[in-house]
Amino acid sequence: MGVLSIKTWILLKKIYYVSTAFFLLLVMNSCDSQRKSEIDLIFEQTKKVEILAYLDRNQWEKEDNPDYFKLDFIKNNKVKINKKYLRNSIVLDSFQIKKLKEGLVNCQIENKELLCYDPRHLILFYNNENKIFGYIELCFVCNESHYSPNMEILSKCALRQEKLFKEFGITYFNDTEEEKVEFMKRMKEIKNRE
Repeated sequence: MGVLSIKTWILLKKIYYVSTAFFLLLVMNSCDSQRKSEIDLIFEQTKKVEILAYLDRNQWEKEDNPDYFKLDFIKNNKVKINKKYLRNSIVLDSFQIKKLKEGLVNCQIENKELLCYDPRHLILFYNNENKIFGYIELCFVCNESHYSPNMEILSKCALRQEKLFKEFGITYFNDTEEEKVEFMKRMKEIKNRE
């Protein structure tokens, strides 16, 4: 077997790099295409989307939030949140649903290292029978979410929609001073009882 010339070696290297880049591009496009298809399937089932904003669940009374790590307030196709916690609620129109879908398809996922999980927002997906078939609860502070299993594909991108929520009319993103004072007062009372 003979020795390759420098020109041949350079040409083979270029072919290798171009073919590798082409292969990676195909794989990425395939993943994007599959992701888009899964999102399309979710939105084909979606008749209505509702967004709720509520007081951070860390501040709810224990009886209203018995297991912090479960969304116990979604039962029998109903959302049962004590009105004293609810801050905003909006049902999206068809234009807003389309805009939400575009935001979920075209997002850049960002990882944060905060571990607060102070959720204040919930996206509910309803089907043609007006039944909840999926949800995503969001903490925009630490970039974490809890979701129904069928919404995993949307969960990370939903965390990138804070600006869109504001555009839709959701106004509650931070606790008010009164809420902070009330929470600290309750924590002090609990500590004094112990």
